[in-house]
Amino acid sequence: MEAFIAAVIAGIGAGGVYAILAVGIVVAFRGSGVINFAHGAVAAYAAYNFDEIREPGRGNIYLPWVDPIPEWGVLQKLRLNNLPVRIHIMEDPPTWLAVFVSLAMAAFIGALMHFLVFRPLRNAPTLAKVIGSVGVFIYLGAVALKNFSNSNRNDAGWWGFDSTSDPYVIPFTDKTMPGSNLWLAGSALVVGGVLYLFFRYSRFGIATRAADENEKGAALLGYSPQLLAGLNWVLSSVLAGIAGIVFLHKTNPSQISLLVVFALAAALIGNLTSVVGATFGGLALGMIASGGVDFFQRDFWGEGVKEWLPADGIRQFVPLIAIIIVLYTRGGKLPVRGSISVGRQPQAPATNNATVGTLGLIGIGLLVSNIFVSKWESALTTSLIFMLFMFSLVVLVGYLGQISLAQWSLGGVAAWTTARLAADGMKIREFDFFANGGPNWPLLLAAIAGVVAAVVVGLLVGLPALRIRGVQLAVVTLAAVVAIEKLVLRNTGLMGEGAASTNPMPVLTIFGSNFGGFNENSNQTDNWKFTVFLIFMVAIVGVLVVNLRRGRIGRRFLAVRANERAAAAAGINVSQTKLLGFGISSAIAGIAGVMFAFKLSQLTSENFAPLIGLGLLAFVYLGGITTVTGAVFGGLLVAGGLNGEILHLHFDGVDQSAINIAGGLLLVVNAIMTNGEGISLVNATAGKEILHGLRRDPIPPDFPSGTETSTADSTVADSLEGAVV
Repeated sequence: MEAFIAAVIAGIGAGGVYAILAVGIVVAFRGSGVINFAHGAVAAYAAYNFDEIREPGRGNIYLPWVDPIPEWGVLQKLRLNNLPVRIHIMEDPPTWLAVFVSLAMAAFIGALMHFLVFRPLRNAPTLAKVIGSVGVFIYLGAVALKNFSNSNRNDAGWWGFDSTSDPYVIPFTDKTMPGSNLWLAGSALVVGGVLYLFFRYSRFGIATRAADENEKGAALLGYSPQLLAGLNWVLSSVLAGIAGIVFLHKTNPSQISLLVVFALAAALIGNLTSVVGATFGGLALGMIASGGVDFFQRDFWGEGVKEWLPADGIRQFVPLIAIIIVLYTRGGKLPVRGSISVGRQPQAPATNNATVGTLGLIGIGLLVSNIFVSKWESALTTSLIFMLFMFSLVVLVGYLGQISLAQWSLGGVAAWTTARLAADGMKIREFDFFANGGPNWPLLLAAIAGVVAAVVVGLLVGLPALRIRGVQLAVVTLAAVVAIEKLVLRNTGLMGEGAASTNPMPVLTIFGSNFGGFNENSNQTDNWKFTVFLIFMVAIVGVLVVNLRRGRIGRRFLAVRANERAAAAAGINVSQTKLLGFGISSAIAGIAGVMFAFKLSQLTSENFAPLIGLGLLAFVYLGGITTVTGAVFGGLLVAGGLNGEILHLHFDGVDQSAINIAGGLLLVVNAIMTNGEGISLVNATAGKEILHGLRRDPIPPDFPSGTETSTADSTVADSLEGAVV
């Protein structure tokens, strides 16, 4: 018991960081009504800058963008003026200056987010705002990778602590914890207290609370809701920067962005409006997570339980449970900001020529497969797999309107389950590091079981959708993504030794021939048989999704997306419809995950990392989240696909981070300008307008010069001219 108490108290250090981040989320929500999923990415970028300034011999700060000109070889010859990215401050600056400059950069990022992203989206539907936030998350993560590289950072942090400095004896025990834990918790209490007094008694705080409760009323009283929103975005980003800087001595900056899951849980405990509730919620979550890890690692559980419940999995499961409890108990009472107006949902038109389109795409796919070799064949299969996966997002997000960020993780569940069940304890290839144990099921049966496992987990993830919707569901599924990765994919007790490093994948064999993606002759993923197999798989699933939209189930999905109460009044069982949508989407995601596993010789948990799933949602949204054609466009755009290979061929510096930067920017632009209808619907609409213009009647001939016309004749001529124009 003494050790458990010590573990609970020691959790106040991490809890302090969660609390500061949660307060920042509350500030942004009260100011603009947006739950910012990119809040952790802002904290990470500030932490990177703080470390870069203090790095001996550097003293630099990086602006939140990259310069494409020196990266792309063909543009170097143009000798254009470079976009400023790095600013040299001074070598060996004092800590206070590094803190000030880093927080100023965080404030600058907050202002950019408001003016360039969330202000244009202020009247957009919920999905567009979530996508805008995800776009910023992807963009900042990719820019940080480009500017700061992926090397580990080791910084003593704000007060010059390291993880073991100044040990503090925990009261009532003989255990110790780093003294920095007290400073972290104290910082959270100070920040929370100051923000509480500021919003309660200052004129700005009162105006913000007024706009939060009634935006129209605040505007009538002379307060500018957008000015208030912009200032709150700046304040929120500064709080994120503080959290990133104070926690830097305990972790690498790249890990800070996913702390937003704990912060979201703490903010929900505070009802998204209470600074005090968010502060104590963050501290409580840190203490519960630390105590839970200690409790489930006790010897009395036995080695089996300890192996099946890894420490990271338990820690990441805590915010998921907290979020579900809060949303289930108070989901209907959570505040919803009333804006001036709300935009319409993106169109989801039915496809009338599915057969022609499918045959055409099959023909094109077979043609390019016959032409492509080596890395081009591999890029084609990558695009095809992600097209297949994006069909699941079209069904769930596009048709049903349920914002889920967990679908790619469900594909990971299917892939890892397949590999585990098909393993027999023997090495599959000579270069495998080890042989993963398993029951040695037939590969087809193991693949089916993997898809079933994805459906089961997908239905569990979708259960909260019976009570909540919109951005709240997105919060749950984001927490589920991290929990699935730590508790399932990296679980050696559940998934075998491969969960810790690499998991050998069995060869897909049909009638004795290798139909897997990995070509053992070339040691590359360029097997043409696998490409042909994928082409027909994508065609079959695509036709099923098209017919789903045209059928009775699709109409029910769209009715639930438009208005759940109206759908229920029309006799639609909303709960069953939602679960059916999650089941269908999870099955498609599972199939895509299994196909992705068959493409590779070995699986790693990084193949299904949270950022990849967010990126895939970004690209299908860019292509068109409500159409099968949009999924096709999205599959072509992903990093590692055909579009990425074409760009890499012509521009030397284009890599995955560069594609993610462009994807994040285009995602935001798409959300603002096309209402999420994407490339597919925009092109279709433009094509229809062109055809309509070609089919119009010719312009009447001009009257002969000098001919007098009556007023009535002139009016008719003007009307005809106006109709043509």
